[in-house]
Amino acid sequence: MRCCGFATVEKSVSACWLALDSHFVHHAQLVDRFRGANRTDVRRMWKAQTNEHGVSLSDFERRALIERHCELFGVWPQ
Repeated sequence: MRCCGFATVEKSVSACWLALDSHFVHHAQLVDRFRGANRTDVRRMWKAQTNEHGVSLSDFERRALIERHCELFGVWPQ
């Protein structure tokens, strides 16, 4: 006889690992998006709210630019 709830716990742990893996894949994509941008580039893009091509930031790019700003300056942009 199986212990009550064992399959549920096992499935829950697997779901947590899948969610965590998905989170880290997404975070790696954010970090990679503006990896080559220097401090001047990041300041300019944030102030203008545009990417390196002068196009308005998508939601993904906005989050990626915040990540890059934090890497370069140690704080969130204002």
